[in-house]
Amino acid sequence: MPKGRNRDTATLWRPGVDGVEVLHAHFRVHEYTRHTHETTTVALVDSGTASFVHRGEHVVAPAGSTFVINAGEVHTGRSLTDQGYRYRVLYLDQAALTPLLAGESGLEDPLAVDETIVRDSRVAGLLDRAHRVLTAPGTEPLRQQQALLEVCRAVQERFRGRARAGRAVGPEGAGREVRNHHRAVDLVRDYLEAHATDKVLLQDLAALTGVSAYRLVRIFSGAVGMPPHAYQNQVRIRHARRLLAVGVPAANVATLVGFCDQPHLIRMFKKYTGVTPAQFVAGVR
Repeated sequence: MPKGRNRDTATLWRPGVDGVEVLHAHFRVHEYTRHTHETTTVALVDSGTASFVHRGEHVVAPAGSTFVINAGEVHTGRSLTDQGYRYRVLYLDQAALTPLLAGESGLEDPLAVDETIVRDSRVAGLLDRAHRVLTAPGTEPLRQQQALLEVCRAVQERFRGRARAGRAVGPEGAGREVRNHHRAVDLVRDYLEAHATDKVLLQDLAALTGVSAYRLVRIFSGAVGMPPHAYQNQVRIRHARRLLAVGVPAANVATLVGFCDQPHLIRMFKKYTGVTPAQFVAGVR
């Protein structure tokens, strides 16, 4: 085997969302002994083939598959081939995430699953996006939480074997629900306008409106055309334009409008306006 080919690599992040750890690893020779986690494990295999023993069965996880292991369940882990496997993992703490997941399933443990492994392009796509968002420097907490919520909902829907009946809503109830949705959208929009520079979390908006976080994101996105984190960024950019136009330095503008630093402002400003702050300033002089 060529020199260096037997090396394992692993990087661990603790993003801004409480109760979440992120692992990106390429394991060729490492073998997990029998162990458990206090958290739910949600793993996406990017390449190679992973193999592990779980619930007394030998499980093979090829590239493109997603596997979930409940907190406290004993399992092992190794590569099935000499080439190793690359995978990305979310470790999700049920207790810490309870405020965010409240109302999502009506169950005591919204992260518990029945199935172990699936091959589902939608789940894989949501996980890929969540990993990118959770590990990107300066990503807004609202955006991180939304990506995480989408993953949790997909896991609930895809990895649970039990059918879940929906609640029928009559015409009168449907009308009341629509009015409540309009009210929720207005409340969130006003709140984000008033707290554009603050660190706003989805559970804050859920408490404000009385609507679960996941449902609120869908309602708001459908009505406004963008999720809450994007709307807050748009408000920040609007404020940034005004400050830049009157000569406030970009480095100061970044912190004044709620971005973590000047590079973050530049990225967002370009994304929303098509030009950098410097190009904007040059154009208004």
